[in-house]
Amino acid sequence: ECSSFSSDRPNEIKTEAFKIIAKYFDCRFWENDCEEDNYIDFKAKKKIKPQKESGYNAKTQTDKNIAWFLPRPKPDRYKGGMPLYCEDWLVDLAKDILGMKHDPYTLNVFCGMNKRGIRVDIKEEVKPDILCDAHELSKHLLPVGPRFDLIIADPPYSTEEARDIYGTPKLKYKQWTSECDKYLKSGGLLMVYHKFVMPNPNPEKYVVVKRVFIGNRTMHLPRVCIVFQKK
Repeated sequence: ECSSFSSDRPNEIKTEAFKIIAKYFDCRFWENDCEEDNYIDFKAKKKIKPQKESGYNAKTQTDKNIAWFLPRPKPDRYKGGMPLYCEDWLVDLAKDILGMKHDPYTLNVFCGMNKRGIRVDIKEEVKPDILCDAHELSKHLLPVGPRFDLIIADPPYSTEEARDIYGTPKLKYKQWTSECDKYLKSGGLLMVYHKFVMPNPNPEKYVVVKRVFIGNRTMHLPRVCIVFQKK
């Protein structure tokens, strides 16, 4: 838009350019800013927000969302158990997120036949370290206080499945996640393994840092593990 000005009037061109910039970016400027030594010195009234990344190659998709394909069941073939390698990979993922070289101190609730960390389950036959209902964790794991770097939770996927498959009580998501929160360190991870994308149990306390979509054998439903980090 400045091309109509003669090249022998450089300050006039700069002044007009500043007016266009000021209008477009909601800025203000002073005439002496258009002098030879100061023509780029003007003040913005507000910052221009960068555009959010979009598309399949955005960092949100490439960094926050990941997918695994684990086609084989574990040798124990426990009903509703994680596929082969899944538990170990989740621990390794936690190490990467937390920047740890050693295994995180782990609590494993609704553990079933999972092996990592301190195992908690209501079913005696899976031989947990702590035999209790995860909804009442603080009655059995004393004293109450943050101590774990990582809590892995693999609950039944519905109250009906809890009743029909395991013979266990009604599921209350807010209650058992609140119990877990009492024992998780600041900056620690709560991993919820489920067939649904589970909601943030407490947005004031947690942020989502990873979503892991886990493919299984053909004709088997995939799973998803949401990784919440405590602020």
